[in-house]
Amino acid sequence: MASPAVRRWHPGHGHSRSAGRLQVRTFGSGDPVVVLLHGMLAAGSCFGAAFDCLGSRGTVVVPDLLGFGSSAHQPGPFTAAAHCAALDDMLTALELGDRPLVVVGHSMGGALALRWAATRAPQVQAVITFCAALYRTPAEAGAGVRRMGVVDSVLAGDGALPRAACAAMCRFRTAASWVAVAIRPGLPLALARSGVQHRWDSYHGSLVSLVRGAEWEPAVRRLTDAGVAVTLVEGSRDPVPVPGRAATLATDLPSTAWVLHPGADHQLPIAHGDWCAAVIAASSGSRRAPAAP
Repeated sequence: MASPAVRRWHPGHGHSRSAGRLQVRTFGSGDPVVVLLHGMLAAGSCFGAAFDCLGSRGTVVVPDLLGFGSSAHQPGPFTAAAHCAALDDMLTALELGDRPLVVVGHSMGGALALRWAATRAPQVQAVITFCAALYRTPAEAGAGVRRMGVVDSVLAGDGALPRAACAAMCRFRTAASWVAVAIRPGLPLALARSGVQHRWDSYHGSLVSLVRGAEWEPAVRRLTDAGVAVTLVEGSRDPVPVPGRAATLATDLPSTAWVLHPGADHQLPIAHGDWCAAVIAASSGSRRAPAAP
């Protein structure tokens, strides 16, 4: 029987265009601007048709992050600062730079969402993370990435093997995309294939700066100090987040909430897109953290 992600995900609508160094999909109009940031080994397509409803509440921007998906051809570096700069340039190119923002991120994109939003806190209404990779040490990050799956485990190291594996994927990208389908049968075919659209420097640079780095923590504290609603969403069956971390942050920090989806795993936005879109919609137009839908 097909997984919930395979059964429920369908391609999202919108207009695809270049915006600065990023390829983006946009739909909707008005305020706020809702930016959806994907995770590692993924592209913006992971936010499927279930998120189209957000276009009735504002302008939705879904980028392929720097070095991934249709933005994979862009040069580095792929530091956190470079990712944030690319997102800033994206808003400028779309003429959305001065609009109120709701920033959403999945997995690695959750850590990036917190860091980028903290640099634009005065205009940010809310930040929502799904299954965020919030690690404090490289050892925590290594363990978390290994729990993401076989492909992530192979590529997560620093030695010759992951570099060679990534080089082979780049050289034989079509074949690698079908291997990814076989390795990740719980994902829709299109999303599994898009997971190979990156290079070694973009994957490894993003891993080091966004997943292994702990700068997300001062970022979330700056956001809460600014009164920005931060909602940390996890699935009860997701092995990737550090157990209890999001719940503790929500207890310790004002305007921060922890929401748990019963039964969901790390593919929460893919398998339960309607539910996730409802969490985002509840945050739009308010600087208070929402209750679970």
